[in-house]
Amino acid sequence: MRPLLSLLALVWLPSCLHIFTTHYDYQATAPAPTAAGSAFRVEFIPKATESGVALSAMVVGGALVSEVGPYQMRLHAFGQPNDQQWFEVKSMRLSGADQFEAPMEPRGFTGRAEFKPTQTPGSTRASLLLGPYVTLDAKKQHDIVLDAEVVIMRRTGLSRGPLRIPLVLTKTKRRESTNVIAEIAHDIRDRDKPTIPAGLPPPPEKP
Repeated sequence: MRPLLSLLALVWLPSCLHIFTTHYDYQATAPAPTAAGSAFRVEFIPKATESGVALSAMVVGGALVSEVGPYQMRLHAFGQPNDQQWFEVKSMRLSGADQFEAPMEPRGFTGRAEFKPTQTPGSTRASLLLGPYVTLDAKKQHDIVLDAEVVIMRRTGLSRGPLRIPLVLTKTKRRESTNVIAEIAHDIRDRDKPTIPAGLPPPPEKP
């Protein structure tokens, strides 16, 4: 029995694949700015990856993946129930060192985001997906600032205010392991089922 288990272990071991992912993101360096009682947060969603594959001495596969830009931006506003109804963006631009400045055309933030309840009691959230994609140079645009002008419809009427969000480039790493044989078996078993592509990440629960 032991030789059989040892043989199975030798067959199973090389089928392990470790995925090391590095995620590059821009995070706010100051408390969330407020306008009309709403706290705002911007999210940078990477739309591309850089990958490579490495093999260890034990022939265990290791995939190296970097989640990088270009980015699609999503602006979130957090309010209170029965207060804020919706918000719109009237102007927006990114700026940074070395005279970097990238104003966004109005078509990039067209739309109205409505406040809806979140999983956190006493909190509502409105999210507006912005476009087009933003390409940033991590070596030059390490520190950037987002400036925007927003309009919020509240229970008491329309209100307008500026936003200023300083951001810094961050890098986080994670490791995931999967079994190649199990994945192949899963693909064979479910090959006739439609594949739904990954969508946007879930919105944050707090500013």
